[in-house]
Amino acid sequence: MKSLILSCIAIIIIFSASAQISLDHKYDYSTTIVKFETLGYKYYLMDVPNAQCRIYNQDHSLYKTINCSVPSGYYLADIKFLSEKLFDTDGGIELAYTYYKYNSSQQYYTYGSKVINEDGSALITISGAQYLYINKTADDSYKLFAYCFDYSVFPETVWTNIYNISGTPTSIVENSSPEIELNMFPNPATQTVKVEYQLPGDVSTGILHLIDNSGRQLKQYTIDKHTNFLALDVSSFKSGTYHYFIEYGNTRSVSKKLVVR
Repeated sequence: MKSLILSCIAIIIIFSASAQISLDHKYDYSTTIVKFETLGYKYYLMDVPNAQCRIYNQDHSLYKTINCSVPSGYYLADIKFLSEKLFDTDGGIELAYTYYKYNSSQQYYTYGSKVINEDGSALITISGAQYLYINKTADDSYKLFAYCFDYSVFPETVWTNIYNISGTPTSIVENSSPEIELNMFPNPATQTVKVEYQLPGDVSTGILHLIDNSGRQLKQYTIDKHTNFLALDVSSFKSGTYHYFIEYGNTRSVSKKLVVR
């Protein structure tokens, strides 16, 4: 009996040790992973104060630092689409990034985006681009979509630039999804709005984001397939223009506009 008890204790200890979660490494900034076409998997992070993208090997040693220049007074907002062959065929690393500036006197944000080589040279600069997506447009064709905004005017100006790119993605990329049905009414609104949505067939949950005209998030709501609508009270909102979209996984719907009076 004593031998059986000791054996059980030993099994429990071994199982506990094998199931333990241990810290592998700590980075000072938000870090994610990318799979390059020939380099394989690398970690990368966005250093906002130094306007840099730093890429690390699997053993967490520094592989490369890419300087992401931004105009004076602007800050990095997002880095994405690290690749060797997506934007050109020279074999070096390219990436896309977005930057912003807040106009405190008139209370609005200004955005811009760039696609650059690893030496920092720009392949393209897109004024006003707040969101960047790589969308599949045919069986073997991908294009860069830049959703652009000018918040300095009311109502704001919205436009979309679509760019040809030379390569195709080798790993999962973000897509704006036409499969998401999303509408609010009444619009304009004064009291309560009804949000009607329809998630794609293979998606069970998502997040509805509501942001103001300066780009600041006001609310976010978890949505699922138990219902296809959501009632929101906007009576406390200031009169003006707001934006809303649904996000799930690496996919985001196109942003739509709500006017509150």
